[in-house]
Amino acid sequence: MLLPFISRRAILTTTVALLSTPAPLPAAEPSAEAVAVAKRAFLAFDNRELPLADELFTKTIDEWRRLDRDVAELTSLLVARAGVRTDRQDFGAAKADLDEAIALMLPTGEPPAGSSTGRARYREYPDAHVQRGLAKEGLRDWRGALADYDRAVALWGGATGVNDGVNPFALSYRGRARSEIGDFEGALSDFRAAASIFSRVDKNDNQAAAARGNEAVTLYGLGRRDEAVRIAKQVVTRTPGYTDLHVLLAADAWAQGDRQKAISEWDFACEAITTGCKKYKDVAPGGWLEEVRRWPPALVEAQRNFLARRPPGVPSGAAAGG
Repeated sequence: MLLPFISRRAILTTTVALLSTPAPLPAAEPSAEAVAVAKRAFLAFDNRELPLADELFTKTIDEWRRLDRDVAELTSLLVARAGVRTDRQDFGAAKADLDEAIALMLPTGEPPAGSSTGRARYREYPDAHVQRGLAKEGLRDWRGALADYDRAVALWGGATGVNDGVNPFALSYRGRARSEIGDFEGALSDFRAAASIFSRVDKNDNQAAAARGNEAVTLYGLGRRDEAVRIAKQVVTRTPGYTDLHVLLAADAWAQGDRQKAISEWDFACEAITTGCKKYKDVAPGGWLEEVRRWPPALVEAQRNFLARRPPGVPSGAAAGG
């Protein structure tokens, strides 16, 4: 699982600078060889050589503990290894690294006493909470993930209402976690806020489209079909290559009895977009559409019916007829 809200180059640059800065006495200095191993770990992470990165980070962390190095250095190494382990889907080990990193940052990362904004002293602290939320998602601990996303949003100054200083990725992730525990209205609020920040502040049209796409899917799951379809059409008009919503529109059109529209949207998703539609054919219980993309049941059922070319209103398992 990639962590797009964190720049791997930024992690590499910041931490290599830390490694090159002597720690306050009495910590011992790492050898040139140890520093080289640490730098190789970050380069391996940046180059997606995940098993190698894990191995090198572990070796570096062990050496940094032995030398009793500065807390900021050890924290950066733990967070980086957690990113590797999350990407490797070793979620339990990633969470353990982040538990330790957050505990180490706690004395210096919390907002100052009497802070009016509630913002963390530095951005790495809320970032670590978001990473831990992602690890908890991998463990299917949705309420635990939500708690971390809530804390991260508060640490960006959003405790009393979302503002433009909140990282929009965290809002999108929190929306997903809220959907999983049944708080669909809360999820809608987060997806809408994320789309607004992506569009107005970050000028990131692709991520804004993704957030609005999640809004459309959530609305469909709530039975607010007309709103969902309206938003989906708006998004694909501005971002034609958004596969997810072309498939949504195809499944919906089939459910509404519009065979021509359904096939047109599906063909566009399969043939005219480079990402293709292969994953959207995995509609089995526990398959990709349910467990990875996490479409709501009504929308998954509509997609199953479309793929099987069952007439609208015929439940799964029934014969399609002539």
